[in-house]
Amino acid sequence: MTATELDPIAVIALNIARADMHYIATSLTGLPFSAAAAEMALLQYGTMAAYEAQLHFRKTLGWHLEANWDAGTAKAARMSGKFFADNKRNLHGVVTHFDELLQANHGAFFPRNRLGRFFDFLRDDLSVVILDGSPYTNLVSAHYLTGLGAEQVGDLATVGPAIGRLSTGVGNVAGALLNNSGIDLHPHGPVLSFEWFDGKSSVALPRLFGGELQPSLAAALLTIHSTSSSAVLSVSRSLCEWCEAATRKHRFIALFQSLTALDIMRSGDLHAFLPASMKAFLDDPESVWVLGQAKLRNGLVHLGLQDIAGSLGLGSTIDDAVYAYTRQGADTVAARVVNHLTRFVDLLTEWMLSPTSDGDMFLGALRPAPLE
Repeated sequence: MTATELDPIAVIALNIARADMHYIATSLTGLPFSAAAAEMALLQYGTMAAYEAQLHFRKTLGWHLEANWDAGTAKAARMSGKFFADNKRNLHGVVTHFDELLQANHGAFFPRNRLGRFFDFLRDDLSVVILDGSPYTNLVSAHYLTGLGAEQVGDLATVGPAIGRLSTGVGNVAGALLNNSGIDLHPHGPVLSFEWFDGKSSVALPRLFGGELQPSLAAALLTIHSTSSSAVLSVSRSLCEWCEAATRKHRFIALFQSLTALDIMRSGDLHAFLPASMKAFLDDPESVWVLGQAKLRNGLVHLGLQDIAGSLGLGSTIDDAVYAYTRQGADTVAARVVNHLTRFVDLLTEWMLSPTSDGDMFLGALRPAPLE
């Protein structure tokens, strides 16, 4: 595929999609298995980008980017990043979905017909990835972000193949978009020092967020933390100009969707659970500015850009599109986003790991996973 004879809007859309696919391919390809398994939030971002590219280029250019993935799983994974802004599920529907995933996952590790129940204290149903002393991702978040349903999670034999097929589908779309693009692939960046821990979800999850949230809501917010943390680390994955373009988008989308989710929570019947510090953060002028950039979010995600077509022309770039939406330079927007995203993750981490009234800590419910 080449950009020859495409109109300026289509060229920018193609460049956004190619940047995303290059970023995901070079960030994940060749990683050790344990490191790749820790990057389910990054895989979700890649699924969103691939899914939207499929839709956009089929509709606008008649291109068919064959993923050969399970379409239902891919759509669920793509929608998972919207969190409480998912119009089909909304806040309570998402929380209910997490509850179903938790129950299915528990049932898979603690089947009703199991023998030796006396040794249940040795069984765990929650894997948590720790990076620099803070949770980075976990098993239940991985299930949600990869679009798995409770029926799949409840069967341990189906989880790995389902995620593998999703990952292969992202790779197929990446190959279709990057083939003959002239964009050189490069090795991934430094392998991060992930640590794996295990625990019981029934013990660990009630210790999150000061013990004030039901486990399913805590798991949902833990997943928002995971996607935001992955976006913060995108800085270390920016190894070329194409990666840089994609990581800027990644950070903005993660921040926009995370703030939107918490703003929805604040405006609903669960507002009392938000601490004053988080409510103040949502009222911060930078948060208000980010939440006001819905058109930028839609343009970058859906690739349409028709609402700014009059501001773009031959030779226009992704940076020009960002300026058309925000009236600020792309470097300025990127700096504002990375700074505010870092503040958000720090604040969410502090709330997430606050002890219960009894002094119990989430990390205290975990133990190092056995080496394999």
